[in-house]
Amino acid sequence: MMMKKIFLYSLLTISQFFLLSCESLIKEIDPSFLPDTDSKLVVACFISPQDTVLAAKVTETKLLIGTTGDIRDDITNATVSLSDGSKTIQLIYNAKLGYYRALPTNLPILVGKTYTITVSTPDGRKVSASTTVPVHADIKEVRIDSTTINESQRGNNVINKSYDVKVIWQDKTGESNYYRAISEFGMIFYLPDPKNNKNIIPTQVITLIDLRTLDDKGTDGQLLSLSRDYQPTFASGTGIKGRLDKIRVGLFQTDIHYYNYHTSLRRQRENNNPFAEPVLLYTNINGGFGCFGAYNATWQEFKAK
Repeated sequence: MMMKKIFLYSLLTISQFFLLSCESLIKEIDPSFLPDTDSKLVVACFISPQDTVLAAKVTETKLLIGTTGDIRDDITNATVSLSDGSKTIQLIYNAKLGYYRALPTNLPILVGKTYTITVSTPDGRKVSASTTVPVHADIKEVRIDSTTINESQRGNNVINKSYDVKVIWQDKTGESNYYRAISEFGMIFYLPDPKNNKNIIPTQVITLIDLRTLDDKGTDGQLLSLSRDYQPTFASGTGIKGRLDKIRVGLFQTDIHYYNYHTSLRRQRENNNPFAEPVLLYTNINGGFGCFGAYNATWQEFKAK
C-alpha cells in the first residue's frame, strides 16, 4: 500500500530593525515522525541593540493532506511577553503589519543580557525561549570590486556592472563566535508620474544580498571574511531608467540560535536534490517551533562608483 504523504506547513515572518522578510517553509515528512496531529505554535523573533522596534511573528503549524490547504495560520490573539529577568513587557499585535511589536525604549536590548520570550494563547498553549545578546564585531575592511559587463551578452537586460562585496574582520580569540554578513544595494529608479506621465518620481529600491553565515570553528583568532557578487539589473524597453546609488554592508555577530537557524534555513533552500536527506530547520522554541535569537550589527556605507 502506498503511504500517504503529509505536508507540515508553517509560515514565519522575520522582523528585524531594518527588514521584514517572509520565510515560507514547507516540509514533506514521514507520518511516523509525527507524534500527534495537534498544531504547534511557531515563533520568530530576533533582537538587537540596534532595534528601532521589538517585533515577533506568531503562527502555527498546519498538517496538509496533499498540496492544498488553508495556509492562513497567523495567531492574532496571543499574549506575547519579553523579559530581561527584572522587567517584563508585552508586545501588542498590529493588524496592519501582521506581527506583535513594542518600542525598545520600554525594554532596552543590552549586550550580555539574557532575554526570554513567552507566548501563550487562549486555548492553553504556551511556548518560550531565551537568548543572550552578543558583543559586536568591528569591520576591518570592506572590498567592493566592480566588473563591466558587455550589454550584448545580456540580451534585452541592461547590466553595466557586476559587484563583488567582501567584508573582512578580526575574530576574537579564545571563544566561540558566530557571524552573518549582509549587503544592501540601494537603487534609484526614475518613474513617470502616473498623474500626468510627465514628471519624474525618483524611487529608491533596496535589494538585500545575504553574504551568508560563518563560525570560527578551526579559525579562532584569525582574520575572517565573507563575500558574494551581485549584478543590479535594469530592464530595457520599459521606459524605466535606474542607477545604483549606494552599497551598505553589515556584519552581524550573532548568538548560536540566530546562527543555527539562518544556517539551516540557507541549507534547506539550497537542498534541491530530491534524493538528498531533508534539512531540518533549527528551532530553540520550547514546546513549539521557530527561533528566538539575538545579534549585534556593525554597518558601513559606500557610494556606488
